[in-house]
Amino acid sequence: MRYRRMIPMAYERLTAADTVFLRIETPHEPQHVGSLSVLDGSPLRDHRGRVRFEELRDHVESRLRHVPRLRQRVMDVPYGQGRPVWIDDEEFDIDYHVRLTALPRPGDDDQLAALMSRLQSLALDRRRPLWEMWFVDGLEDDHVALIIKTHHALGDGIANVDLALALVDLEAEPSTDEDEPEAPAWVPRQAPTPHELLVASVREQLMRPSRVARSAVESLLNPRPAIDSAMNVGRTVVSFLAQPEPAPWNVPVTPHRRWVTASVPLGDVRTVRKFHDVSINDIVLAACSGALRTFLLEHDDSDLTGRVLKAMVPVSLRNESEHGDTLGNRVSLILVDLPVDESDPLVRLDRIHAITSELKGSGLVDGAQMILELADGFTLLAGPLTRLVSRRIPMNLVVTNIPGPPVPLYLRGARFLRVFPYVEVIDNEGLTIAVVSYDDQLFFGITSDRDVLPDLNEVASAIEKEFEALAEAG
Repeated sequence: MRYRRMIPMAYERLTAADTVFLRIETPHEPQHVGSLSVLDGSPLRDHRGRVRFEELRDHVESRLRHVPRLRQRVMDVPYGQGRPVWIDDEEFDIDYHVRLTALPRPGDDDQLAALMSRLQSLALDRRRPLWEMWFVDGLEDDHVALIIKTHHALGDGIANVDLALALVDLEAEPSTDEDEPEAPAWVPRQAPTPHELLVASVREQLMRPSRVARSAVESLLNPRPAIDSAMNVGRTVVSFLAQPEPAPWNVPVTPHRRWVTASVPLGDVRTVRKFHDVSINDIVLAACSGALRTFLLEHDDSDLTGRVLKAMVPVSLRNESEHGDTLGNRVSLILVDLPVDESDPLVRLDRIHAITSELKGSGLVDGAQMILELADGFTLLAGPLTRLVSRRIPMNLVVTNIPGPPVPLYLRGARFLRVFPYVEVIDNEGLTIAVVSYDDQLFFGITSDRDVLPDLNEVASAIEKEFEALAEAG
């Protein structure tokens, strides 16, 4: 006699958006995001000046109960019959995920950026929970750095900010284990066997036609939403058809990355925003346009007359209630023309503002989300379709703006001084500009292939100069 399992299976299925980043990942195109933070190191040291790493590791482990996903790994469905699932990692090892390394003293910003580039070049191990963290000693001014890497399947930029907030403090007084209510020891839940997961996934797929039928009936009774969705998909497809003129970085990438940083005062940006009645994102895009114009004039022989660069800009679909306790990816995509043909910084800003204002009401955001869901509906073809669509997005680069906390953050009493983001590149899109706001500053992390843009620091310097030009002109 065969006995049925008495303990229920414990898993959560990845969303269509989360699964995208697993499907498009290749050995030379890892799909993780991350950050590099610089902290005041003195509160983190013992009386001999050594980093109290064991305390930091234990502190991180004590906070994992607030983010259970960090103890989970991905399990694939046999034969590709459905999206993967999250299961508890029965062999979770905090020592694998939290590590200590050091630069030769006194490590400077260039050495730290080089270390960041090397660490982020390595793909995460899918057999383990999809995150890693390094504390970095040996920096000048007694600073300590914190490098974090999380797979994009865990969440978008806002989700990763929320994740980080669960691990840090909002007050300088270091939290202790006594400050946290006692929690039961973590016990991994029973994961399904491959056979059980396959059966459950097939059962879910068999239910899909009934959901489609219900949706069809609802569309007949109230056709307006269906018509709007179809029109949005159509507009999105049309916007994806025209391939832009390639830039020097629109080439296949290697597994090796180059990453540099820039920063600007947020106060100056707010002044420009108020004076010109534009968004901070408009200003960021205008500054990137000017910086890339400068770079192209110095490194590219092509005529910039009438030239634009197409930037893929993620747009958050989250509302206020979805902050703080919701991981996963809740973003869509829009394509913004960056006017690198324009020499006047204020005219560039006006053109960017006009473009983004038009896109907000165009339905392209909803259309991109619908295309993703449609591709996910073809179970066996979902992976190839996703990879095909991702390669056909007509873009030159990615620009992403992530709102961060406006107040200082602390880790065991150590203040976060600077927080720089990291976002990956993919084949034929070898440039990504990410920006996060933190404590009255905008911090940029600029990523490219190591061999494609050896002069990436010039882009970072040009971005800072463009913000100065906008502030002076406004």
